[in-house]
Amino acid sequence: MQDLSTLWIGGNLGAMERASLNSMMRLGHDVTLYSYTPIKNAPHGIRLRDASEIMPADRILLYRDKRKPSPALHANLFRYAMLNMTDAAWVDLDIVAVRPVPHADYLMGFETSSSVNNAVLRLPHSSPTLKQLLSFTSQSRGVPPHIQGARRIKYWVRTLGRGYPIESWAWGSTGPKALTMFLAQNSELHNALPKNVFYPIGVHDHDQFLEPGRWQLNDFPSETICLHLWGSRIRKTLAERYNGQVPRGSLYAEILDTFADLGQ
Repeated sequence: MQDLSTLWIGGNLGAMERASLNSMMRLGHDVTLYSYTPIKNAPHGIRLRDASEIMPADRILLYRDKRKPSPALHANLFRYAMLNMTDAAWVDLDIVAVRPVPHADYLMGFETSSSVNNAVLRLPHSSPTLKQLLSFTSQSRGVPPHIQGARRIKYWVRTLGRGYPIESWAWGSTGPKALTMFLAQNSELHNALPKNVFYPIGVHDHDQFLEPGRWQLNDFPSETICLHLWGSRIRKTLAERYNGQVPRGSLYAEILDTFADLGQ
């Protein structure tokens, strides 16, 4: 059975995060939850570890998004370090497991026909792609590697050859965009699983999780192992369309009812 690990940056876990962790434990996975501060409401059975064991952090690296700075940058760098230091697979805390995650050297899947997501990720220690991902650090500066051609030259000229600090890179530059590019460069892209395995409901269809009667957990085919809830999108849509209330009869409501309070 594949060991799974993840990171939480913040205070107590929300219902989505508890559901994620419980779904994995229910299937028999050993799950490690790393954090920089104590978590009081982690589900029973979760292995709690100090995130500083993997990546000491005097500060949490945030994407400098004008609307809301995001710790996704820190989580990206953390997961690559964790993959290099352990034998566990990484899972985001908005991943719900509906079937056991297999033990494999490579664990990752396409989220679109051309992009591999890193919400579920395992790479062997010998992977050239992992070595390239590990080159990203808090001190990295330049132009994101996926930006090529005339646009890349323009960015170098605009910054007088200095490039941008990593915190100013666009969302996904150290995540799916870099992962997909490096996998292709290193002839490792064929190891990515089809979209239906981890991302049967894509990011642009995330509102389907909230539509009453649209989906049930038992609707997904046998090849589906996980569902990615697209957490930030779900929370935004709940606030804007549903006054923060989870619609009864929706797939998201079923997920929370099934998993959120197990082991509490």
